[in-house]
Amino acid sequence: MAWKSGNQLQSGKYTIDKELGEGGFGITYRARDNNKRNVVIKTLNDTVQRRPDFAKFQQDFLNEAIKLAKCTHPHIVRIDEVIQEEALWCMVMEYIDGDSQTIDTH
Repeated sequence: MAWKSGNQLQSGKYTIDKELGEGGFGITYRARDNNKRNVVIKTLNDTVQRRPDFAKFQQDFLNEAIKLAKCTHPHIVRIDEVIQEEALWCMVMEYIDGDSQTIDTH
């Protein structure tokens, strides 16, 4: 159920611009809110949604989202809100323009 450009979430509060990336569990989109502000929306990807233990992944994702939403630190992305779109939980996060970077810790 990957969202496409133009898909609206939360009764039009957010409009998907494009997919930013997909990993082993999650998928991330750039979207615009009603104020034309860029945000990032992250949720579980299609592969995880088809798993028989999806409910556990969904609960773990929700628990993580709630914990992250309580964090305030300049090196942690801000979570604006946690939303449910149909049966899928999502994190709405601040959008930080730039390239993704991987830090090698070895």
